[in-house]
Amino acid sequence: MEITRRGFVGMAGAIGATALGTRSLSAPAIASTSSTADDSVASKSPVAAYDADVCVIGGGNSGLAAAVEAAQQGLGVVLLEKQGSTGGGGIGTEGVFAVGSQMQKDAGIEIEPAEVIATEMSYSHNRANGQKWLDLINNSGDNVSWLQECGVNFTGVVDDYHGGQYKTFHWFGVNRAHDDYTPAMTKTAESLGVQILTWTPAQSLLQDSDGTITGVLAEKQNGDIVKVNAKAVVLATGGFANNDDYLQEGGFSDTTNVVRFLYGFNGDGVRMAVEAGGADNIPRISGLMQLTVSGAPGGEYGTFGQGDGLVVAGHAAQSIWVNEDAERFCAESAGVENWMADMVPSLMHAKLYSIYDAKVFKAAFDGMIAPRIDWDATQEELRQRIEENPYNDFFSADTLDELAGKAADACGLDYDTLIRTIEDYNDMCDAGADAYFGKPAEYLQKLENPPYYFCYMPQACMVTFGGIRTNRKMEVVDRNGRAIPGLYSCGVDSADLWPNVYTINVPGGCNANNINSGRSAGRNAATYIGAGALGAVKSQGDTSPSAPDAHWPAPEGAWADGSYTDTERGMFGDITVSVTIQGGKVTAITQTNELETTYVGVPAMEDELIPAVINAQTSDVATVAGATMTSNGFRSAVQACLEQAAHAS
Repeated sequence: MEITRRGFVGMAGAIGATALGTRSLSAPAIASTSSTADDSVASKSPVAAYDADVCVIGGGNSGLAAAVEAAQQGLGVVLLEKQGSTGGGGIGTEGVFAVGSQMQKDAGIEIEPAEVIATEMSYSHNRANGQKWLDLINNSGDNVSWLQECGVNFTGVVDDYHGGQYKTFHWFGVNRAHDDYTPAMTKTAESLGVQILTWTPAQSLLQDSDGTITGVLAEKQNGDIVKVNAKAVVLATGGFANNDDYLQEGGFSDTTNVVRFLYGFNGDGVRMAVEAGGADNIPRISGLMQLTVSGAPGGEYGTFGQGDGLVVAGHAAQSIWVNEDAERFCAESAGVENWMADMVPSLMHAKLYSIYDAKVFKAAFDGMIAPRIDWDATQEELRQRIEENPYNDFFSADTLDELAGKAADACGLDYDTLIRTIEDYNDMCDAGADAYFGKPAEYLQKLENPPYYFCYMPQACMVTFGGIRTNRKMEVVDRNGRAIPGLYSCGVDSADLWPNVYTINVPGGCNANNINSGRSAGRNAATYIGAGALGAVKSQGDTSPSAPDAHWPAPEGAWADGSYTDTERGMFGDITVSVTIQGGKVTAITQTNELETTYVGVPAMEDELIPAVINAQTSDVATVAGATMTSNGFRSAVQACLEQAAHAS
């Protein structure tokens, strides 16, 4: 008969052995699995098995918090991580929100917790989960102390942030969580006996006949299957920013063109939770989301913050936004108080185009928090972007008629409608009142200062918040609110504090939720397991580390002198590498990119990978810890350059 995935995971957990808590640890069961698909994970017999109390899926900020807390509760923990090192997307976090920490007390900072919660609840029209906000606030000060006990480094507590509304931000150092959180938490986890299996992504949850979670099937780089027998599983997989189907369910209207910043977050946790009988809450998701421009210039803060003129000018409150029908659809000042709210009106439309003039562009530049480049360089970047126009979606003209003509021809807009929209808007600016959408008069600025600009602004997504429905204990629940026995979720996978829009009122709030929900999942898993805890991890079979095969052997043949260039995908975007060959040897390498981080990716290439390749005369050099995707993209590009040199005539 046909075996469904849900039916399979239910049977697989029971094949070949009795329940985990009733059999000896001396010989963990390596049960065979079965499925109708020969090439599926289920069709392969595990090469190794681990017996544990808890299996944490994902080694980012929340997964590490869950693993450490569970181990401190006396549980045996296995942590599965799909990449080559811990940290995940959390390596870029700058700090942690907290109320009532010792650092705040020492600085004389006092905050009324109820004020924070009331503001957050009011912003979402009370759709946010108030109980989870209360838990976060009440635990946050202790969480900072706990992190410090685990070796996490904080450089200070903020005394003025976001206009001083909340003095709640606890800073990491200049290299963020990459240096000040991930290494310390990983070391602490390992010291507590947590078995961290990198390059080993989870594939399926295991359940017994009544739906109780019994473990996880994971897959090594070489395709070998690993089975983790566990009484509880914590999902901490980091969201689904790379999953178009889930983004569409969450309201994104133009997923074909969504600009991503983080790579590899495909919603594995949501998939596994739903397959196990849990409910999703994808329609309530929010995240780090923004309007940007095609090509996403300017790196992290050009795309998702206030650091690049090409991006910021397009979503300035004084601009005109039109949809695929060339008509306005909202007050363009939607994001004045919260730039995360800029994108929300666009979710109802297939496209968003922005129209503005030279005066708007200059004011937007002057208002940026931290310009990536100076005014002269910004003007040159704008000129070059329009001149090259690689996506045929960014134009300038000295008259509005000419601009409308270019936009209509390139983007398929109706010229007459577009001109009428612009003229109507300018008339309303003259009248001092937006008769359509009520944009405040202070943002009504007539477009009359050439040159004029028109650009398509695709939606961008760094990370999603929400997706898996959980209760206050961080247990995954079904559509009726019943907990799936033994299944927990933490971090951004189950964040339910910011329905549909991230408020950014509480700086560091996302990371605070990661830590608090991770700890909560670990504690509640310990309560659930109770006296039957094993307290340690035992293993059997081929438990050798999972590692990717070398993909970059030195190309055979003489390398012709010259300069060779190739572009490959890194962690956050394209990396272009140029390799110089002189005398048949690599003598110089340069790299350019727009999205790799200045605090991890760029130093990995400049300080470690480039010297290593030149010294070894091969691209087959070691991965830089914490920069796996950047390393892979860089080495692939170098390899392609060497292949060109080997085949040059």
